[in-house]
Amino acid sequence: MRERAGLDFLDFCTNEPDVAKVIDRFLETIKVFGFDVSAGGAWAGTGAARKHRFYFNNWPKDWLDFYLAQDFFLNDPMVLESQRRMTPFLWGEMAEARSFTVEGAAATEAARAYGWREVMGVPIHGPASYQGLVSIASLQPVSLSAADRALLRVMAVSVHDRAHASVGLGEPAPLEVELTPREADCMRWVAAGKTDAEIGLILGIATATAHFHVERVKKKYGTRSRSEAVAFLVLAGII
Repeated sequence: MRERAGLDFLDFCTNEPDVAKVIDRFLETIKVFGFDVSAGGAWAGTGAARKHRFYFNNWPKDWLDFYLAQDFFLNDPMVLESQRRMTPFLWGEMAEARSFTVEGAAATEAARAYGWREVMGVPIHGPASYQGLVSIASLQPVSLSAADRALLRVMAVSVHDRAHASVGLGEPAPLEVELTPREADCMRWVAAGKTDAEIGLILGIATATAHFHVERVKKKYGTRSRSEAVAFLVLAGII
């Protein structure tokens, strides 16, 4: 039953043009695997400069409000652990992760007190410092086979990619900075790994001009590096 439901979702995700319907179908399908809710999003940057964006989130409103009010995102062990992993992981397997920080332990205890019993994290790594995560939570214990995990991973990555590609979907990241067409062109080539000289040749402009545009974008976003600027643009769905 789980395999059929998962494969049906993947087929729906591929063929349904309405992203909102894809997300709704994903949120329904995870129930077959024993999960109740899910949140999908991404972030870029580090420390105080880090910005995040939820693409979708159907957590109970009281828990979401509490999570945001307590700034748990900054210390959430699920978020921290997703940066270290390439494959899905379960909350119940994170005994060491729960002791990363005092704040992280507090976030975990608050989640348990609310009633969460299991959470599966699916890490998603993108260009530069872009990091995505789809978390799937349950109010009761969950038993998953290796095949279940693999299928949930593909489902989560698929819905994340569809959601990210839909600019403006979900809670917007605080990145309301407009780029000129030339700045956007330059940053797309920066994302592709091109140097200023190579960008100049591709766009038919001087190397110094390409460098000027890239530096302007860095200044607009307040970033210290080209890669961090690329990550913010990816997060916002601009490139």
